This record gives sequence, C-alpha cells and structure tokens, in this order.
Amino acid sequence: MKRILSLVLCLMMLLSCIPAMAETTNPYEVDETLVGEFTWWTFFDQAPFLKAEFEKKYPNVHIDLQVFGGDEYQTKLMNTLPTGQGVPDLFDLEEGYVYKFINSPLVANLDELGLGEVCGAYYDWAVAMGRDESGVLKGVCDNVSPVAYWYLRDAMEKWLGTSDDAEISAILSDWDAVKAKALEIKENSNGEVYLWPNLGEMVKVEGYSLPPFARNGKFAIDEGWIKLLDTMRDFWNAGIVADLGSWGGEWSANWNDGKLLIRTMPSWDFFTDWGKNEGNVGVAAPHLKSYEGGTYRAIYAKSEKKDLCVKFIEFLTTEVYQIENLKANNQMPANKNVINILGPDYTNAKFGGQNIMKTYDAICAGIKDIVPDKYTRDLQNKFSKHAQQGIKDGLDNETIIANFIAEVKDTYPELQFD
Repeated sequence: MKRILSLVLCLMMLLSCIPAMAETTNPYEVDETLVGEFTWWTFFDQAPFLKAEFEKKYPNVHIDLQVFGGDEYQTKLMNTLPTGQGVPDLFDLEEGYVYKFINSPLVANLDELGLGEVCGAYYDWAVAMGRDESGVLKGVCDNVSPVAYWYLRDAMEKWLGTSDDAEISAILSDWDAVKAKALEIKENSNGEVYLWPNLGEMVKVEGYSLPPFARNGKFAIDEGWIKLLDTMRDFWNAGIVADLGSWGGEWSANWNDGKLLIRTMPSWDFFTDWGKNEGNVGVAAPHLKSYEGGTYRAIYAKSEKKDLCVKFIEFLTTEVYQIENLKANNQMPANKNVINILGPDYTNAKFGGQNIMKTYDAICAGIKDIVPDKYTRDLQNKFSKHAQQGIKDGLDNETIIANFIAEVKDTYPELQFD
C-alpha cells in the first residue's frame, strides 16, 4: 500500500510540473483577450511555424492557414482578389511578383493601419520592398535575406587554409582574387573541386551594387553591367566555373560533399544537409553586398478582420518572435534591435559557433540604397539569363545586350529606350 501511495504521489508531482514546464517554454506574454479568426493564404512552407508562435501568445485567435504551391498560389491569388469572393484576409507576396499586387487598391494601406511605425527598426531596403509606387506601405516582412557565401569549414580549411569568415572575405576581396583562388583550387585538386558554382551567382553578388536598368520610366545599361559581363566571360573561358545550376540537386550535393566550396545564398536555406554538416557550416560576406528574395504579408483592403491581421503582422515584427524564428529556422531578423539584444557574444552551434548575426548585419548594412520596383529584380534576372547563355554560346557583348533589350522591350513596352 505504501508503495502504491508513493507511486501515486510521484505521479501527482510529475503532473503538477507539466503546466509550469509548458509555461517556461513559451517566450511570449500570453494575451487571452484577443479573440477571433482570420484566413491566411501563403506559399511559404514555414507558415505553420509562424501560426504556432502567434497562437502561443494569442491562444484565442484561430488562423485558417491555407498553403498552396508556388505557381498555383500566384495564379489563384490573382484570379480571386478582383472577384471579392473567397478572398483571404491576409496573404503573402514573394519578391518576384510583389509588384503585381501592391499597387492595387485591393491591398490595404498599412501606413494608415499603423504598421509603418512598427517597422522603424527595420533595414530601410527591407521596408522599401513593401511599398507601392507612391511610397505607401502595403506589405511587411519578418526576416531579411542577405546574400552570403555559404561554405563548409573543413573544406575551406583544406583549400583556403582558414574557416574564419572574416579571413575568407579578405581572401576573396574582389573578382580578380576570386578568380586567382579558383584557378589555384582547380589545379591543386586536379579539377575535382571548384570554388565557384555558376555564372548566375556572380549577378547575385553584384546586382544591387550597380544602377538599376530601369528608373523613372527609362531603360539604360550602366557601364558596370558591361564590365560584369566581361568578368563572367573571363571566368567561363578560364574553366573555373563548376556550372552547377543554383537550387539544383547536383549543386547542393557537391556543396554538402565539399566538392563545391561556395554557394551564394540568402540567409534562408533548404539545401544544407544538417545531419551531415551541422556545426561545420559557415557564412562569409561577399565583397559586394546584396539580397535575394523576400516574403511580404499584405492585408485585403475589404477584409473585416483587419484588426486581427494587424496584430499578426505586429507580432511578426517583434524582437522576441524574430529571435525564436532565428533559433528554429536560421532566418535573419529584419528588426535590427535583435542584433543588440543578442549581443557581440552570440554564437550559433549549427554554424560552428559563428556569430552569424554579425556577418549578416555587415551585409545588410552594406546594401546600397536602391529602392526596388517591379523592374529591378526581373531585369536583373533577364540580364543574367542572356549573359549566361550568350557566353556559353560564344556570343559577343553586342549580341548578348541586343537579345536582352529585345526581351525587355517585349515585356515592358512602356519603358523609354534611347
């Protein structure tokens, strides 16, 4: 009997501890006064995490989350919004097509809803991507995507003699330095190891350090783009480019095996084999600073649930949420206050104890003040496509540029061309 009583008491003590343990795992100050439900459409596969974190703080708010495939999502949103039937209260817009939507009056003015104020600690360029042509805030992100050199520490120790991100950045200080090191690695590995993945990732590095192709309704090509084209051809002719397409399986596998030393990637990542390389990963700042991608939350202008949607977006801008997102998903906070909160001693075990926040902040702070519009990224991508294919086909600069301009004229006939 005593034994049974002891077991019962132990069980009661254990059960009594469960609520307390649950509370300690919740980093948010719970608010049960906010009650309601709203619908959220997205393509973003980490959306369930965002929903779960929000509902930790607001347990009496239910989010009807609907996730669609990328191409299906954009088409569905484009076809649904004008009808006013079955339109979600909240929806996500990706950098590649955000400008197809945010100029529409069907997308709510977030400045009027007070969300411009909560973005005060954001990087300027990250806020700018969510503004329409008149400067009105229509979308807000919760993380930013600075482009870095992703590398494996053991591979870099072998081929560059260091795994320190600052030292790697110093070694790869410009395109000439990258070329020289790429030639050295190819020779020393008998052509089995490549430093640089493909020509397109050169455009990723340089794209936001050059004047945009379109500004104020006019199309122009700065001499810097021609110089980049020459550099890309120089790399190709030297045989130092692995020619592994970004986001592809071969590209990812070669990197995870240490045969490709650099992936030029934004801070979000789905290609690292963490089971194999956790603690062995590093990120270094390129010699030029840029970003790639971005997901922006927007509100339907006629939604009757704007108050709940505003609370959701406000929540995603907070330091406490963005720290949790960093921990769980390695996503770089858009809120600069997070860097100060984590401090100079912050380290990330997945990245070999590196202070990745320090590296990413240096990249973000160095991105030039180029306010993007509907032409900016798309024209970079078109240039990259024509440059890569033209170089591989042996075309000269004049022909490559002519092909590029022809597609731009066909896509954007409203632009003025000299």
